[in-house]
Amino acid sequence: MLNHNRTFLIVDDEPDFAVILEMMLKRAGYQTITASSGGEALGLIQQHQPDVVLLDDMLPIMNGSEVCRRLKQNPSTASIPVILMSAAEQRLRDHNFIQTIGADCVLIKPFKLDELVEVAARLLA
Repeated sequence: MLNHNRTFLIVDDEPDFAVILEMMLKRAGYQTITASSGGEALGLIQQHQPDVVLLDDMLPIMNGSEVCRRLKQNPSTASIPVILMSAAEQRLRDHNFIQTIGADCVLIKPFKLDELVEVAARLLA
């Protein structure tokens, strides 16, 4: 099933990883937009209202956790699902922390394509 009407915002400051994520999601039938910083992501979210935000926690200046917190506190973006991802970041394993910032899901890098697609399908159901 193609998901042409569903858009992911990919937020990662590592261009190579962002391209890989973009290819994975496009192969699964999703449209993508990319950002390389938290500030850029917040602007694109207001502008495009993506269906899902795939957000790296380790971003310069404003980390992904802060971007997630701001999205979930804003009534116009609070309902957008956020998948927070990081390379074995200890705080992402803390259920209370994840609940506090409002992330809908956590993926620890590296993860498999089918894991990302499965999470996406569940969040968009």
